[in-house]
Amino acid sequence: MAIKLIKTYSPNENATRLKQQEQDAQTIEDALNGQASGLSSHIIDPKAHAATQITYEGTNVDTALTALNKYVDNLVIEASKGDSNAEVVAARTNYDGTTDTSLKARLDRYAQKTDNGQNFKLTSDLGVAKKVLITGDLNDITEAGVYWCEFNSGKWDLLNTPIQASGWLEVIKGSTSTGTLQRYTPYRSSVTQNVQVTYFRNYGIGSSAWGLWATTADKTQTDAAISSITSQKLNTSTTKITDASISGNDYPIGITIQEIATTATGFPWYGGGSSAYGYVETHKLSNTRLVQYFYEIGSAGQLSKGGWARHWHNDVGWSQWYSLFGNASWCNVSVTNEQVLTQSYTQKVKFDRVISDSHSQFNTYNNRFTAKVRGMYMVGAGLYIYRKKQYNNVEFNLYKNGTLYKMMHQNRQDPYNPATDEFNQGHYASGVTVPLEIGDYLELYIFVGAGQDLTISSRAGWYNYFDIYRIGDIPMGI
Repeated sequence: MAIKLIKTYSPNENATRLKQQEQDAQTIEDALNGQASGLSSHIIDPKAHAATQITYEGTNVDTALTALNKYVDNLVIEASKGDSNAEVVAARTNYDGTTDTSLKARLDRYAQKTDNGQNFKLTSDLGVAKKVLITGDLNDITEAGVYWCEFNSGKWDLLNTPIQASGWLEVIKGSTSTGTLQRYTPYRSSVTQNVQVTYFRNYGIGSSAWGLWATTADKTQTDAAISSITSQKLNTSTTKITDASISGNDYPIGITIQEIATTATGFPWYGGGSSAYGYVETHKLSNTRLVQYFYEIGSAGQLSKGGWARHWHNDVGWSQWYSLFGNASWCNVSVTNEQVLTQSYTQKVKFDRVISDSHSQFNTYNNRFTAKVRGMYMVGAGLYIYRKKQYNNVEFNLYKNGTLYKMMHQNRQDPYNPATDEFNQGHYASGVTVPLEIGDYLELYIFVGAGQDLTISSRAGWYNYFDIYRIGDIPMGI
């Protein structure tokens, strides 16, 4: 390696001269470091020099070794002529160049190593299984070795095998006499069969009993299972849904599971806040094959549990939610006070006593039932009215969202004998069905004709009642 220094420095003691000296010093340092590194590599390199490059007593190592090998070969050739002394002497030399004092010393040393080897035979002398098993119980096989398990004239008569198939049973002992491992590998008779598992179990030292057979995973089956798992199979998202109107086109292919936010809108419950818990499953094959399920989650005492489903139509959007199960909703209210009715006037019946209400849907302040669960409802009503024996005309009218929905009952008559003025009468009607969306409300109104003195009695709930019960979901097309 040639080293070139500047040598001719600037005559003046200035920055240029200092720079030149620094460059020369760096060149020298780099050269010395390179020599040190090369020397270190040379020392540890097993092929630093070829045998022909190393001198040896006036020749080289390669020539000397060649001559020595010819000498040894000549000794063996001479032994074939009847003189074995030369070969015996040569046999005392080991491959590493050391020489034993005698040929016997060398043979004894190798015999000692052989005798101290593994003497327990795991297989037969031919290397095959030490024993063939066709009957018996594998629980009794605890001696170390390799066994072959086979059918007994077409029948499987071996007990406690992991599989009824011919194969190898390997028994391996632990560090104690009782600790035992059994490993069973079935024989694959078909060259095209690419599925293979190995079964194994232990004999527990503490329990002194065989454990259950376990199995290794087959690589082919495992690779196939892993390759079939994609992001289009099952998607779980930590992002909570806040709006049910999100386009179905925005959901990924597969099954997506999401929790809804407590402030979410568009899902089939009324209100929100602390009661608005649930999650959504979206099943999507394509933008034209999509269905979504909503399940509400409540406490053990909460009755508003159930499931709903809806479909996505790529041209018109989401369908209405339709309930799948649960979500029974009912309300039964009555009165506590009499209510004097105004003649020639339609007025609201003042139900001010809640007997039962599944979802707190009836407000006694405005005498109104507000649906918190979408569905088809059955409505029944009953009033026991005090009145005089005179001409009367009474109508029960069911109002939905402030508008007359259906007349439930009418009683109109002219009494035969007006001499006795007591003419009390019960008015009862049921079987009116009405579809209610979440937030729709119902009220019961009563119309009283002119010239009548009528008062709703304060009798208990079996005389005066307003019953509302959800009987199912709203049929399509209504």
